[in-house]
Amino acid sequence: MNRNDFQEYLAFLKSLGDTLDEITRVEQEKTEFVRTDDLDGLNECLKREQALSLTMRSHDQKREAVLRSLGLEGVPLRSLMDHAPAQDYEETKRTVEQLCRQYALFRGAYEVARDTLECNLHQIEKMIQAEDPNAVSSAGYQEASPELPPRMRTDFRA
Repeated sequence: MNRNDFQEYLAFLKSLGDTLDEITRVEQEKTEFVRTDDLDGLNECLKREQALSLTMRSHDQKREAVLRSLGLEGVPLRSLMDHAPAQDYEETKRTVEQLCRQYALFRGAYEVARDTLECNLHQIEKMIQAEDPNAVSSAGYQEASPELPPRMRTDFRA
């Protein structure tokens, strides 16, 4: 295995971590916008989230190609240290641990944002039901109707 190629892979993993940090911030902002009923802010977060999702998809494709070129296809991230050149072992270990922490933080922020959004959608459904018992079908959320107040209309793309 070429050490320079492996070093480039470690640099790639660090940039992946930077993207995870950015997505985590977006999820945290999304949670705050949902809590404060800021639909414009929420919509902006959803747009950024979509763009970052495409970036992550691109990272994943690049990761697979690099692993293939390094002969490490199918090697889990946690086992990367076992395949690292001896002189890169410590840096590999730090990079893998950092990336795993960043992913755990992202998952936590994502779950909080999802749960907060679901709770607020449930509250909206209850408010609509209280206003008009026939407005909400038993199938769950309906598309926003013209009868909803403007601050309750949005385009959820989560």
